[in-house]
Amino acid sequence: MNVMFLDAPYNGKVELCEETLLYLSKFKKVALYASVQFVSLLDRVKEQLEEINVEWVISKASRTSIEGQLLGCNNYGLNLDKEVDCFLYVGDGKFHPLALVYGQKDIVERKEVVVNDPLQKKMFLLSVDDVSGILQKYRASLIKFMSSDTVGVIHTIKPGQEQFKASIPLENKFPNKKFYHFIDNNINFNHLEDFPFIQVWVNTACPRVGLDDQEKFRSGVVNLNDAYLAEKILSASPSIKRKV
Repeated sequence: MNVMFLDAPYNGKVELCEETLLYLSKFKKVALYASVQFVSLLDRVKEQLEEINVEWVISKASRTSIEGQLLGCNNYGLNLDKEVDCFLYVGDGKFHPLALVYGQKDIVERKEVVVNDPLQKKMFLLSVDDVSGILQKYRASLIKFMSSDTVGVIHTIKPGQEQFKASIPLENKFPNKKFYHFIDNNINFNHLEDFPFIQVWVNTACPRVGLDDQEKFRSGVVNLNDAYLAEKILSASPSIKRKV
């Protein structure tokens, strides 16, 4: 089957609301990003930032077609430890900007994410405090991965998410672990309980599965890239404290 993917840009006006402008006025430099619907319409946003003397920088993530586009599942190439005061995301919803939060989970000097919703014309903030519970569970899953003898590796055959070949060297890196590979088009979390001998799971599909869906993995789950770097992450990552 031939498949064609088309962008669907927003056809309205995209600009920062007064609340966002007031909040950003205390910063000197921001990193600017948007979802695909709004990323080609940021000219007015850039002008507004310059009008309040706020410098903006922008970068291009891998697997995107335009600078500033933010994918909810993949932020590789954005250099989230860059020298900026905060991240500014233009778009609606929390799925995409939370990628900027998750992307800083192993960075000591984390920055908050300022979200400007051009549809609702309002602002809200996101930080590691909003996902502290998930990150605590994720760290526990990394610890469990390091101590487990039997590992289940979840694969999808969906185009753009299939990483079977990339997972094979994991067996060479951890020769004392027994790896079982599970391949399907969709991940059915209910079926995971059919394999009680699996001590921990490695997710090779959308990276957000390993984060947003921690609660659905009773045995714990880590993403493939973090599995390779588990020891380094555990020794260097900052502690996550749940907000009370």
